[in-house]
Amino acid sequence: MIGSSLLTETLKPLVYACLATALVLTGCSTTTRISHSARGTVYLEEVTDWSFEASHPAVIDQITLLKIVKGLYSDESQTGLSRMSAGGTKPMRVFSDEDAEFLAPLLAQGLSKAKPEHIVGFRVSSSAGSGSEPTAGSIYVQNGAVHLTIAKGASNTTFVPEPAAHTENAPSFAAGGMSGVMSQVIDYHALAKAPMPGTMPMAESARKAAATPVAGATTASKGQVFSTASGFQGGERDLQAETDQLSKAKDAIAKKDSEINMLRKESAWMKRELRERDEELNALKASVKTPPKKKKAEAQPTR
Repeated sequence: MIGSSLLTETLKPLVYACLATALVLTGCSTTTRISHSARGTVYLEEVTDWSFEASHPAVIDQITLLKIVKGLYSDESQTGLSRMSAGGTKPMRVFSDEDAEFLAPLLAQGLSKAKPEHIVGFRVSSSAGSGSEPTAGSIYVQNGAVHLTIAKGASNTTFVPEPAAHTENAPSFAAGGMSGVMSQVIDYHALAKAPMPGTMPMAESARKAAATPVAGATTASKGQVFSTASGFQGGERDLQAETDQLSKAKDAIAKKDSEINMLRKESAWMKRELRERDEELNALKASVKTPPKKKKAEAQPTR
């Protein structure tokens, strides 16, 4: 019994090490839910690959994230109504306007709460048509760029505007364990200055119908169309102006932080100088010897 007990205690560390190794190899991770509804789910997922380190928490404004989500296109011929063009060959947006407006603020919230070992996962049930399958993927920030991967729903993607992004092989943890998936690596600093993408592309038949004037159309209806188009352009200008203001605010904050750091350094230097001077004064006081006091003359009695 004693020998068996000693053997068990000896094997315990080896068993624990094997279990830990198995957990790492199987890619087990913990998740924290950010939002969950019938529209979709956004969550934080911890990456077990120790070599991975993201630039989290990351603060990216919702307008820039909306541009990122709206700028993602699919090259595949989808069966869903939200991504099928008239000819079945033109790239279509991965996310509809409604889905993008739902997803962007949640992704911004997730990135701001994420730690360096986290990625932000998402799953969206498209609102554009019942024929579209849910879209799932992940996003994280690393080396000044957003890495956006669609693992389910549109594995082959492109990004518009093209100069703002390039494609890389997605790591397994970003693609939900799938291989051969590509990620869009997006320069979100440059994208913040770009205009907002337009609405979802229309099918060719709908585009022709919109371009063909209806018999008996009044001048007032044409004026309404022109007014609506002007309103869209004005909205884009307002968004661009807001983006510029946010960029200026970030620059001002960075400048203030730099000034505060400089003041802190100067304060620390002054404290050090005062401390050194106090030490020198104390040393001088200790080195100066006080002269001995003279004894008072004692009165001698006279005879």
